[in-house]
Amino acid sequence: MSPGPTFERVYLELKRQLRAGTRAPGAPLEPGAIGDELGTSFTPVRDALHRLVGEGLVENPQHNGFAVPRPTEQALRDLYSWNGQIALLALRAPMQALAAGSLSTDVAPAARSETIFAAVAATAGNLEHVKAVTQLNDRLAPYRGAEPRVFRDLDEELSGMEAALMRGAAGAARAALTRYHRRRIAAVAEILQALANTG
Repeated sequence: MSPGPTFERVYLELKRQLRAGTRAPGAPLEPGAIGDELGTSFTPVRDALHRLVGEGLVENPQHNGFAVPRPTEQALRDLYSWNGQIALLALRAPMQALAAGSLSTDVAPAARSETIFAAVAATAGNLEHVKAVTQLNDRLAPYRGAEPRVFRDLDEELSGMEAALMRGAAGAARAALTRYHRRRIAAVAEILQALANTG
């Protein structure tokens, strides 16, 4: 394993780029070229890429190089579906109204969605829910970043979810979360196209 500070810097920068969608789906990730770009040697880049493979943010097909994942429509449906299943499972626990400060309403829709699902997972008091949602938030980040080019009413949609959660209205929250995921599952082709057209 490479030295801690350099590895951590490289890992965090690559993760930031992948979450932001600045590296195109399917693009190769060449450790030597990334090392030149980030001012470091091959080893910390390779180690960071291996860690990101474990987190599902990078692919290592047949152990033959690294690449940005290029999900199929079905794979993206599965990610959204899994996110919805975890959220609904978390809401089976007795629900407490979320404190007003626990949701970030003055940020971009992608960050707002992340905050909502992190808060929902935390309400269950189960750290496995929190870990699963943290990983899903990372993997869904580039697609959520493309959602504003597909859906024109994200502020209204997210505000409705936030309001139900802050009231502690479990039934309304479950209904809003179900609608949120069904809508995205139905629009995965458009979301993938919007991401492909970025930049």
